[in-house]
Amino acid sequence: MNFEKTFSPMYIGKMMVKNRLVMPPMGSCLYEELGKISDATINYYAARARGGFGLIFVEVAAVERDGLAIPEEIDISVDEAIPGLRKLASAIKHYGSRACIQLHHAGRQTNSELSHGLQVISSSPIPCPIFRTTPKEMTTEEVYVMIDKYIAAAVRAQKAGFDMVEVHCAHGYLAAEFLSGRYNKRIDEFGGDIYSRTLFVKLIVEGIKRECGTDFPVSVRMSSNEYLRGGYKENEAVVIATLLESYGIDALHLSAGTYGAYEYILPTASQPPAWNIEAAKLFKKALKIPVITVGRYNEPHVIEYALQRGDADFIALGRQSVADPEFPNKMFSNELMEIHPCISCGQRCLSNHAGPATGVADWAGGDYGMSCLQNPLANELPKNQIVETKDPKNVMIVGAGPAGLEAAWIAAARGHKVSLYEKNPRNRAGGQYLIASYPPNKQDITRVIKHYLYMCEKHNVDIHFDTEVNTDFIKQIKPDVLIVATGGIPLKPDIVGIDGKNVKIATDVLLGKQNVDGKILVLGGGLVGLESAMYCADYCEKITVVEMMPKLIPTLPNATRVSLLKEIKKEEMEILTSTKVLELFENSAIVEKDGEQIELKGFDHIVVALGARSNKCLGDDVSNLAPIVEVIGDAVRTRTAVEAIFEGAKVALRI
Repeated sequence: MNFEKTFSPMYIGKMMVKNRLVMPPMGSCLYEELGKISDATINYYAARARGGFGLIFVEVAAVERDGLAIPEEIDISVDEAIPGLRKLASAIKHYGSRACIQLHHAGRQTNSELSHGLQVISSSPIPCPIFRTTPKEMTTEEVYVMIDKYIAAAVRAQKAGFDMVEVHCAHGYLAAEFLSGRYNKRIDEFGGDIYSRTLFVKLIVEGIKRECGTDFPVSVRMSSNEYLRGGYKENEAVVIATLLESYGIDALHLSAGTYGAYEYILPTASQPPAWNIEAAKLFKKALKIPVITVGRYNEPHVIEYALQRGDADFIALGRQSVADPEFPNKMFSNELMEIHPCISCGQRCLSNHAGPATGVADWAGGDYGMSCLQNPLANELPKNQIVETKDPKNVMIVGAGPAGLEAAWIAAARGHKVSLYEKNPRNRAGGQYLIASYPPNKQDITRVIKHYLYMCEKHNVDIHFDTEVNTDFIKQIKPDVLIVATGGIPLKPDIVGIDGKNVKIATDVLLGKQNVDGKILVLGGGLVGLESAMYCADYCEKITVVEMMPKLIPTLPNATRVSLLKEIKKEEMEILTSTKVLELFENSAIVEKDGEQIELKGFDHIVVALGARSNKCLGDDVSNLAPIVEVIGDAVRTRTAVEAIFEGAKVALRI
């Protein structure tokens, strides 16, 4: 397929964009203190321009420092910011991409800590459900002053060489707080009826056109649906968008959600690909200006057919543009297996608030800023570049889980001779990561494993499946470098009755080695336990989950956590937190909750999902098996795929 529609040019106003692929604005934290542009910022965006995106939106830029949504957000509130912004715009345009920057104020969706002690403000004194700080209602005079700040920021963007600006009116930020009747309770000219609620944005757009010229394009980003009680929905949003079009905007950039419905801002794998496309169709039908849509576009064919049908004019790739900066080039050249697929896990791209701008400890190993679980090199930091080795080595890797596969292809790409050994057959490559694809909505993990295998084959990794390795075998091979990536195995804790005939291990249930039905008790309310419970929901009439900790999956990113817990709630599972399992019987369990022992009865099966332990099949001390020995991933200690893949990449870059 040649993806002809995707790579056809289109105009926004009088600005021609070379293709229909857009990198939308996403906070990267790849900048310096006080929001100054750094080399890391420039490298990150330049990589996406070099990768072929037709239009690149630089992330939220603060029109005033009292409205930061992320630590040390990019600053566009003062003229001193222009030289750095000019370097950034130039780097993007150098590769033929159009450069846009998003003008932003967080409104109530911030706190005094983020904004350095400054007063939180909004259209009305209604707190954000996340930060819970009651904002100061802006006076009418203050509203007009804020409008001027947006306009002045647009002028700076134009002086810096940006081709376009976008006014951020989505996701519950300040401009959205004027548009939404849920949060705008004003009775001056900026509140009340739908026209008055759009006046704030109207005056900003008209002011930008007045100061920057009518040919300078202005986009507005707005939510198609706020997904809140009393928030606006699609029908009202279409009226708002039609009014904005009449005020002179040149494109509508459609998203969804607010901080109170964060799983719609950052949709998880529970949402289907192109999940917001029906809303996009409504706006496309109502408007004459181009419509940009976003929402889990991570497959080329989905993108092409949406454009062919006329559902939207441009497709914004979001986290897929993080996962693979070269997505457009690979799509254009039909090298689809080379694409690093985004799986909408939200685990590394949302763990980005670390580095020199924030004063927060580095995420891991000196890494910081926006990156990706399955492509840890995505942040384009200099130390994360694949550089040909000057000293090729014979590298032996034991284990074809995600850590081993990542280490293998990167080491081979650098010029090392790599042999990879896996005890399971090829269709079991990926280890525990493949098993993680079995619960509902996790199927995209298989795309990641297929990609890793393809990259290994491309770079001539010598893979030996169905081959169990021991220390004697390693000594016979005599590698220069040994990478132990043997992963983890399910933990079977010392609980009385755990070897009973009705007690099953979660991974065995997921793989179909053991079947369940009727009423089941799941031990463990971590990610494996909850996703196993969701898997079992197809086969079981009642599911009870017990978890020793007081809160379920507390370390999971908020959008992913909220989404999974909503799915659990739909299935009407019984959840018992702060509950410790003491003893298991054939159809029951003795647990301790709130200091009392309770018997849970009437179960046909008990499913154990109580974590994993490192697979020490090569022994506890492997340091003498090769001149250089590296142990990575769960073979060190059991954690998540984020750490495993990151360590695989870093070892491959280091040897």
